[in-house]
Amino acid sequence: MDGNDPPYDHSDDEDTSSDTSEDVVEVAPDEIPEYFQERGGRLFHSHGSSPYPLPVDAEEQQRQNGLNELLRKLIGDFSVGPARELLALTPGEQRRVVDLGTGTGQWVLDVAREFPHVRFYGVDIVPIATRYPPPNVIFEMHDIMEPFRYASGTIDMVHARSITMAIRDYRALLQEVGRMLRRGGLFVSCEWGRYPIMADGSDITVRAPRMCAFFDALHETLGVRRGIEPIASRIPRMLEDSRQFTDIQAKRFYAPVGDWPAGPDVREMAQDLRRMMEVYARSMGAVLSDGPFSAHADALVQGYIRDLRGVSGMVATCFTVHARRV
Repeated sequence: MDGNDPPYDHSDDEDTSSDTSEDVVEVAPDEIPEYFQERGGRLFHSHGSSPYPLPVDAEEQQRQNGLNELLRKLIGDFSVGPARELLALTPGEQRRVVDLGTGTGQWVLDVAREFPHVRFYGVDIVPIATRYPPPNVIFEMHDIMEPFRYASGTIDMVHARSITMAIRDYRALLQEVGRMLRRGGLFVSCEWGRYPIMADGSDITVRAPRMCAFFDALHETLGVRRGIEPIASRIPRMLEDSRQFTDIQAKRFYAPVGDWPAGPDVREMAQDLRRMMEVYARSMGAVLSDGPFSAHADALVQGYIRDLRGVSGMVATCFTVHARRV
């Protein structure tokens, strides 16, 4: 939320009491700085219990917005699964969507324009989304590791994109998602794999060893210091194990990285993703500097960037899954 924005008028949220368990209190502009802390020239959240490691400053927000646009092109829509059908205007029914780890709120804002009759709640631990959203959007501060305020069985869709670094117990989160979804409600997950792969099936540890060294160090640091494990490929099984979901459908999308000989649209996507991956590496440099690889953090980041710029034929994997509430 931008402190320069005018305060949001909640008068349009006329039936909030029917689907929530407590009132929403607006964060005053002079309180916003309390939710951030500066380290190494970058701005991070100040929420002590959240493991989320990335900065929340302007550079990272631009990366998030860029990924939002890239994913829409890659997937071909704002979401996988039957989201459009679910959110279609139904006389006499108020559809509600919760976006977990909403960040800048760009996904919510884009979809809310397409579905003005749907109520959207964007949830994050820091107030970086606009303070003046459209009437059908509310941005809320909340730690997604904690229970949500929404009453049981009142939410039609829960959207969870790139949240695995913000939560240590994804199984517990799925239990809470199942509680607030109505029967037949839709859960959508979209997570990037931590490692890129080679499109031709060759061994990336041989083709891009410095990049792999960066990710090895990063994964160890995140696991040891923050309790974060790479689980993108395991989410479908977790949905099955929860016994709260049915019609579980997983699909992987592959985004080109760097220099590609294909058409201009593919080349543009590949070059855009490479730039965003460079920003990611520099952002994660601060994480590496505060862990067992602190003495080698700069060298690891620079090695990663050299491979990113010099190795062609890489793709990044986006793991998606959607499921319906039993």
